[in-house]
Amino acid sequence: MTIAITNMTTIETDSDPFNETLWGEYARMLMVGMAACSAAVWAVRLASEPVAIAMVLSNVLILGITIGFRFAGLQRLAVLTLLVVATATAVVMMQNPASWWGPVPMFSPAVTIGALFVLMFRDGMIAIRKSEKSLTPGKLVVGSALLATAIYMIVVPSADVFLTRFQERPQSYTIEDLSPLEVLRIRSAKLAVFAIFAYAGACVGSFLNVVAASAPRGESIALRSSACPKCGTPIRRIDNLPIISYLRLRGRCRNCDVAIPIRYFNVELTGFAIFASLFLFELVTGAANVPGFQHYPYAGILWIILYTKWPVVGVYFFHCLLLSCVLMLALMEQDRLRAPRWMRLALPALFAGLAIALPAMLTVSLADQTPLRFPTQLPGWLDRALTCLTGGVLGWAIGNFARPISLRRRQASSSLCFAFTLLGIAMGWQAVLTIAAAWLVAMVLLKHGGGRWTHPRWLTATTLLFGIAMLHHPAWKWLAEQLSL
Repeated sequence: MTIAITNMTTIETDSDPFNETLWGEYARMLMVGMAACSAAVWAVRLASEPVAIAMVLSNVLILGITIGFRFAGLQRLAVLTLLVVATATAVVMMQNPASWWGPVPMFSPAVTIGALFVLMFRDGMIAIRKSEKSLTPGKLVVGSALLATAIYMIVVPSADVFLTRFQERPQSYTIEDLSPLEVLRIRSAKLAVFAIFAYAGACVGSFLNVVAASAPRGESIALRSSACPKCGTPIRRIDNLPIISYLRLRGRCRNCDVAIPIRYFNVELTGFAIFASLFLFELVTGAANVPGFQHYPYAGILWIILYTKWPVVGVYFFHCLLLSCVLMLALMEQDRLRAPRWMRLALPALFAGLAIALPAMLTVSLADQTPLRFPTQLPGWLDRALTCLTGGVLGWAIGNFARPISLRRRQASSSLCFAFTLLGIAMGWQAVLTIAAAWLVAMVLLKHGGGRWTHPRWLTATTLLFGIAMLHHPAWKWLAEQLSL
C-alpha cells in the first residue's frame, strides 16, 4: 500500500511544470517567499484596509498551493478562478486606482492576482497531462475564453450595480462620451444576444433533421437518444452540438469514422440563417417588414429585446416557426416522404389558433387586401379568422394547381400543397399569391434555362418555395404597399 501511494504521488508530481526545470524551481521559491511576505504585510493592515482580508487569504492559499499538490488540476483551477474574481472585486470596491499597486508594488494586489494567474496556468497544464482527464489545449482555450467573457459581461457589470448602491448619488448628471471599454462591452453584449438567437436556429435545424426523417415513418421523435445510423453508438453530448460538432469531427463519426451526411450540416446552417436573418430585418427593426404592424419610435437590441417588446418577439418566433415548418416539409419531399396525418391537422390548427388568439401575429386584414367594403366593422378575432381561412384556402388551391409542375421527370411533390396552405394561413392571401407568382417564375426559369447543374436532386418544388418565402419576407411590407388594392 505504501509503495502504491508513493508511486501515485511520484506520477502526479511529475506532471507539475514547476518540477521539470531549474527555472520552475526558482519560480516556486520566488512565489513562496513573495506570498509569505505579502501575507505578513497585509496582516498588519487588517484593521485599516478592508481589502486586507482578501489579500491575506489569497496569499495564504498561494503559499499552500505552490508547495502542495492536493487537488491539482481542474478542481484547484476552479478555486483559483473564483479567488481571482473575489480579489479583483475587493480591490474594485476601494474605488481608488492606486490601490492596485499599494502599499508596496512587490506585495500589491496586482502582483498577487498575477501570481494567481500563474498558478491557474500551472493547474491547466497539470489537467491536460493527466491521462484520466479528456482535456485538450483547445478545450482549455475555449473554456478560458468563455470564462473571461462571462466575467467581463456578467461579473463586472453585476459588481458595478452592487457598488453603485453604496455610492453617493450626484444631484445632477453630465452626459459624457462612452469609453472604449464601455463601447466594447455594449457591442459584445449585442453580439452575444445575436449569437444566442441565431444558434437557437441551428438547434431547431438539427431537430428538423430528426422530425423530417422520423415522423413520416411513425418513429419516435423526442423519446429516443441520438445514435450513429451506421454503428449504432449513442452520440455523446459534446458531439451533438449543431454546426460545432460537425466541424470538430470533420464530418465523421467518432466511433466508426463513417462519413456524416453533409445534409445535416446544411440544414443546421439553414436553421441558423432563418433565425439570424429574421433577427436582423424583423426583430431588431420592430417588425418593420410586417405590413400593418405597430410602429415603435425606437428600435435595436436595447429597446426591442432588453426592454422587451413582446409583440415583436412573438411575431419573430411565429415567423421563425413558419419558415422552419416549410423547411421541414421540403426535407420530407427530398426523401420522398409525406407528412403524417397528425401533422397535417396539427400545424394548420396551431398557426390559425395563434393568429386568431394573438392580434400581433397576423396584422394584415382581409378588408385591407380586397376591394370589398364590409357594411359593419368586424370584430378583430373574426377578421383574423377570415384572413386565415381565405389565405389557407387560396394556398391549398395554388398548391393543388402547381403540384404537377416539377423540375425533373418523376419528381412527385408530396409537400407543396401543405406548405402553400401554411403560408396562406400565417401570412394572408396577398402574401401567398405574391410568393406563388415568384415561385412560378423561378420554376419556369430553372426548368427551361441552364443545364443539369440547375436541377440538383435536393432542389424540389417545396425546397424552391422555401427559398422564395425567405426572399419575400424582408420585402413583405413593401410588396404589400405596392400591390394594395
